Amino acid sequence: MTTSTAVPLEEYLRTCYEPDAEYVEGQLVERNVGEWSHSLLQMLLGSLLGERGKGRFRVFPELRIRVTGEPRYRIPDLCVVPVSHPYERFLTRPPP
Repeated sequence: MTTSTAVPLEEYLRTCYEPDAEYVEGQLVERNVGEWSHSLLQMLLGSLLGERGKGRFRVFPELRIRVTGEPRYRIPDLCVVPVSHPYERFLTRPPP
């Protein structure tokens, strides 16, 4: 069962949650942190993509990103960003 808690956006952005939480429509949403096999696959894919993308893109595991114009933040297992694109931008604006 998913649980949620109302939190101001500013508080969400300055707080670290254990386990991670996502921010949807003013609510903290519990995030599925996965099991051992999920974690292993995430690590293997991240390593493979990181090696193949050297000089072209960066791979970030579990990076908090803004996904829509309204304040909605998700934490994908892996986020792949072109080297030419500043990843910090995803913290404040959604991807193009």
